Amino acid sequence: MGGSLGLGTAERKSIQLLVTYDYNAINDLMDGSRRLPDDTRSRTTHSSILEINYGLTSRFSIAGVFPLIRQERDINAYAGARDLTATQGLGDVAMLFKIRVLNPEKISNWEGVVGAGPKFPTGRTTFANNLGLALPADMQPGSGSWDGLFWSFFQKRNIYHPNLSLMGVATMRITGENENYNQTQIYRFGNEFQFNLGGNYSAYLHWPLDIFAWVRYRNQAEDFIDGSAFPGSGGQWVYFTPGVNIHFLNNLSFRLSGDIPLYRQLNGTQLTTSYRITLSLSYNLPLQNESLILN
Repeated sequence: MGGSLGLGTAERKSIQLLVTYDYNAINDLMDGSRRLPDDTRSRTTHSSILEINYGLTSRFSIAGVFPLIRQERDINAYAGARDLTATQGLGDVAMLFKIRVLNPEKISNWEGVVGAGPKFPTGRTTFANNLGLALPADMQPGSGSWDGLFWSFFQKRNIYHPNLSLMGVATMRITGENENYNQTQIYRFGNEFQFNLGGNYSAYLHWPLDIFAWVRYRNQAEDFIDGSAFPGSGGQWVYFTPGVNIHFLNNLSFRLSGDIPLYRQLNGTQLTTSYRITLSLSYNLPLQNESLILN
């Protein structure tokens, strides 16, 4: 979810809405940095995420993130047998408090926003297979733990050209423990850090649009179960992320982007992302009546 956060700070007394669909094809079986020639198993994650950002003041805003997750696993077993497993439901809801630390109206061509907040264990963690056995933690919609999220966004405009910008986004997730994993165990996902660095070029082709490209680094520590490292978890990834953002109206835009893996160094043998596609629609709703009460 951290990699899908896409809103900065909303203007005072306005609401930003961001609806994101994320398709993650997890088909590559890796042993360390070596891809294994194995096509007997695959996984797919479908994430539909609603992010709501409300501007409290010109500097402060508050955001809520509400994900719906569907996990699919396909295993081609011996003698043509096939095992299809799917789970779906509400994921873990998060809340972020954001502050604009660099205002482009005061510091020319610079913008910066930082945020932090909790992730709540709202997602279900008790799905089982057709034999009644609990599914692995990474097949559940939720993590079962209270986590801390930290997020930051920085942009420097007018890099050698008025339409060219340099941007960076960093997210960190400090994880807690699911104390009721498989009813008797304690499971803790590894802490996660992501950093995106890239450029954005503003153009006009019938509609205003932004063409961007990122390099994204992701590091996740090993998971732990009952205090011991869980085998085949954690690692380092580098992705190339090209995309386009089209502004149909002043307050409505559409974004398309994709992740292409450049480098992977994983702990042990595990399935990982082959490619990822993200579609987003954002809408900015100014509240003309400041006495409006949101229910």
